[in-house]
Amino acid sequence: MSREELIQKLLQEDKEFRYHYEKHQELDKAIDKMERHHPMTHELEMELEKLKKERLYHKDMMEHIISQHTRSHA
Repeated sequence: MSREELIQKLLQEDKEFRYHYEKHQELDKAIDKMERHHPMTHELEMELEKLKKERLYHKDMMEHIISQHTRSHA
């Protein structure tokens, strides 16, 4: 099973994975919107950093689930 096939399977079958995926997508859109805001204030920069860290957390959680699934089905 390819990585993309596994991701699609997890999106359908794993609620935790789907939660992290959807949060990551949501944060990605918010970050993209904020990055286009000019001028960038200090408060916006701080909020942007916070959102980027949260997005990274959700990406790490997705990778962890993918890794667990790959090991258990190898």
